[in-house]
Amino acid sequence: MEVEKAEAVELWCRETLPKVMKIVSVRLPLRDLINLLLVSPWINRNLVSHPSLWLVLDFHEMSDAGNRLVAALSLPRYQNVKHINLEFARDIEDKHLENLKNKCGNSVMNVETLNLNGCQKISDIGIGFVTSNCSRLKVFSIYWNVRVSDLGIRNLVDNCKLVIDLNLSGCKNVTDESLKLIAENYQGLQLLNITRCVKITDKGLDMILVKCSSLHSLNLYALSSFTDAAYKRISLLTHLRFLDLCGAQNLSDDGLSCIAKCKNLTSLNLTWCVRITDQGVVSLAEGCKSLEFLSGSYRQELGGSVRLLFSYAYNARCKRLYRHKEAKP
Repeated sequence: MEVEKAEAVELWCRETLPKVMKIVSVRLPLRDLINLLLVSPWINRNLVSHPSLWLVLDFHEMSDAGNRLVAALSLPRYQNVKHINLEFARDIEDKHLENLKNKCGNSVMNVETLNLNGCQKISDIGIGFVTSNCSRLKVFSIYWNVRVSDLGIRNLVDNCKLVIDLNLSGCKNVTDESLKLIAENYQGLQLLNITRCVKITDKGLDMILVKCSSLHSLNLYALSSFTDAAYKRISLLTHLRFLDLCGAQNLSDDGLSCIAKCKNLTSLNLTWCVRITDQGVVSLAEGCKSLEFLSGSYRQELGGSVRLLFSYAYNARCKRLYRHKEAKP
């Protein structure tokens, strides 16, 4: 009896438990999944044998992330990893990405998403190292990195030809040259965030608007130097759904009336767009019938504009509308 019971337990541990763990594991964070490997040899073998469980490497906000990354990519189970998240990972530097290239570069050949947000010790050279084997990369984000310049973007476009989602928010040393490279190499780009890229001018934005016609999300937050002429050419983006123009101090009613031709817009931020009047709001109401989110500023004397905004929100069934009161000049 004891022998049969022991055999039943062993059978359950060897066949049933690993199946249960596989079902549960797809919903677990990476750290918990790794801990499962230590439960038993049967679970270890079963989980490791399923590549779909090892497609993500998440080291966000971790210390010693650079060494952890290289160590993980050296393991057989991570040979097909598709998503790497190093957002605000501490201590990761160019030297770690160079080690990655030299020791386990083949392990990132299938990577589609790479998040380097807040990794401020990574430079243009590091971007070259980490992207050199990422020919299938589609999503690249390197928010808040002032070391990145046009050279880093050149390394990116030279190594990765399939990018459709690019976040350069806060990369203050990126210039029009970078936007030229992006426009020439990523004409299928769908999402672009250049928040606070303060060295970009009308010239760079124009190249994006003319060549990247597939854009459906464009974030120009806190960029006050563009002229109304540049804003008018946003109308070329017929697939645009998300547009953030917060702080567009030169945007006029004429510019907004051109933007209103983007009839697929569902989200629009016009906060601190101080030149807009009732006329511009009317154009927006008549042109953009699909808006679900709208944010805007108003001066005390523009009460009519505010009423129009709220009336429009009601008529178009706008899900959210925010208004920000501006100090009277």
